[in-house]
This record gives sequence, structure tokens and C-alpha cells, in this order.
Amino acid sequence: MLRLLRKKVLVCNRRGSYIYSGLQKLLPLSSPLLLKARYLSTNNSNSEPHRAPKIDAPGFKKIFLVAIFGTLIFVKTVQSLDKNKPKTSLSEEEFENVVKGLKRRVAIFPHGEIDVTFSLLPTVDETRKILRRSQSNKTSEAQFVDPVKVIDYYRTSKDDRYEALLNEYYNKYGPDTYIDNLPTGMLVMLLGKYLKENYKVGDKVVVVNFPRSISDATKFENEVSIVSKILVPKESKDSKICKYYETVEKVDVI
Repeated sequence: MLRLLRKKVLVCNRRGSYIYSGLQKLLPLSSPLLLKARYLSTNNSNSEPHRAPKIDAPGFKKIFLVAIFGTLIFVKTVQSLDKNKPKTSLSEEEFENVVKGLKRRVAIFPHGEIDVTFSLLPTVDETRKILRRSQSNKTSEAQFVDPVKVIDYYRTSKDDRYEALLNEYYNKYGPDTYIDNLPTGMLVMLLGKYLKENYKVGDKVVVVNFPRSISDATKFENEVSIVSKILVPKESKDSKICKYYETVEKVDVI
């Protein structure tokens, strides 16, 4: 038995070393092809470092577009908040745009609700004296409005939307002439606002030192109230305003 095993070993040495797996024959361990494959496999594993898997990161263009899109959303959000925020002041340009945008002209006091008289006399005291002499006890029923005091009232009201604009004109032109330089229509608009806030149906009101132009007179009657008459001192009977109201027979020369 021992001799038979030795004989088989010698036969294997002569034919070369082979590996058997069941009945399937493989390449000899000393085969050149097998040696070359082992060399390449070993060399590649030693020479090439392990590479991390590639990450698909966003490019610069994508990041730029996302930033732009985010900025637009932020701007729109701020604009929407600004629109909802109530304005507390108006610039001259904004006031003029508001006046131009008023397409519907409706008087604050329809005809007959209040009795409005204009006086071209410069002060309340002078007007009151004239009315007392001419109308006796009826004068006590009238209430006097001085446009200068009305404008100063809104100029010094911190919560009023026109406060900043009025102070701008006050600082620019001074206390004596800034009212004469207000944007067109602003004096009449503020007079109407004051009358609406302080007077009611049936009241008698005398507006002194007004109107200052025919434009003021027509605007007041279109947007505030119809005037019953105008008191004109003798030295002003040839003025344009007096001539204008003479055509409708509302002039009372005093």
C-alpha cells in the first residue's frame, strides 16, 4: 500500500502540479497565465488608492439661480408688507398724485346742510365786528374758521399724515407765507377735512381771509360746500374774486 502511494506521487511530480475540484480539471499552479493574473491583481491593489464614491454636488449655476430666486421672494414679501402698512405721511409728489386720482367729486356737505360764508377780511376780529354792526344778535350763531389756524393745527398734529409735508413748507417759506406756497388744492382739502371733523348739519360757519383765488373758491364749492355769500371790504370790490361772485349775486360789500 505504501509503495502504491509513492508511485502516484512520482507520477504527479512528472506531469506537473494540478488542482482538482471534484471531476473538473484546473490550470497548473505554475502556469504562466495564472502567474500573470496573480501579478496584475497584486500590482493593481497596491498601486491604486481606494476612491470614494462620487457625490453629485450642485454646480455654481444652480446655486446662483437659487440665490436669485430666494432674493426675489424676499423682495416681494417686503413689498407686500409695505403695502399693508398704513402711511403716516405724504410727500408733495404723493399729495399731487392723490389729488389727481380723485375722479369722483362729491361735496362733504351737500347743499343746505351747513351755512358757509366767505370773508375777505384778514382776521376773525375784524369780521366779527362788521357782522355785529350789520346783523346784531344773529352774529352769535356764527362760528369762525381761520385757515391759518387750521393749517397750523394739522402741522402740529403728530399723528396726522400731512404733518411732515406742512412742516417742510413751514421751514422753507416761514410762518407768514408758507400757506400761500402749499401745493395746489391742499388748503381747500384741509379746510374741508377740518369742517367735517368739527361741524355738523345746521351750523353757520364764516371762513375768514378766504378764498385766496378763484381756483380756491370753485374747488371749495365743488368739494366742501356751497357758499351762501361772501363779505367783501370796499377796498376789494374790484378784485377778481368779487367780480366772480357778483355774477351769482352773493357779494355783500361792507
